[in-house]
Amino acid sequence: MPMRQPNENWSEFDWEQALRDSDQMAERYFHLLKRFSDLPSADELIARRMGPDFDPAMLDLDGAADYGLPEWPDDDGASQWRDDGAAHDPSDGDDSPEQEQPLYYETDPVFVALRQNSVGWCNVYAAILPREARDRGLKVLYHLGRALANLAYSIDDGSYEQPAASIAFAKRSLASLNQALGELDLLIQEHRRLTQLLKTMRKHLIECVDKVVDHLGRCRARLKGKGAGGAV
Repeated sequence: MPMRQPNENWSEFDWEQALRDSDQMAERYFHLLKRFSDLPSADELIARRMGPDFDPAMLDLDGAADYGLPEWPDDDGASQWRDDGAAHDPSDGDDSPEQEQPLYYETDPVFVALRQNSVGWCNVYAAILPREARDRGLKVLYHLGRALANLAYSIDDGSYEQPAASIAFAKRSLASLNQALGELDLLIQEHRRLTQLLKTMRKHLIECVDKVVDHLGRCRARLKGKGAGGAV
């Protein structure tokens, strides 16, 4: 079944179904990749089994804009972030070569807060978690990464021209955050020695959840205003 192309008439439920279809396609693709990757004709085998409507470009983030999604910065853009996860401020007196301007979503307070917490968890994972906690700690990191990605898609360039899409991506971001909190709760139960630290991380993550919920409310207000033919 071909992947549907988004249009301005899609509801949040259309977007959610399309995103579920995309997840299923990606899951199938990586299953086939694991199975055939060592064969010399792997690409052809995978494409044939994926079906005639499969376009490998759909899995390439460099072509994200062709599917109505924001493009990701290249590795050079990483220098615009400080170690604490906050956006680089040109007024900091940095004498390095001219910096690229950050993408809009990178300056959004909700995204900045979640990114700071994610960077904080990276530090905890790398420097504090004991070996026996690493598997679950990596799951937290995975869910935080998905939450950030979906939040970035939800915010995009800040114009919210497709509020239904922003709603769908914000809901996925919340779902990932809730999964991260679930794994964090298990870590708290399993590693009492780290209870205070993990509970502090949990507190900050719940604050991020509240911020994303507020963002979701603003997206719904945009949709309601668009449906009424007025501006919000």
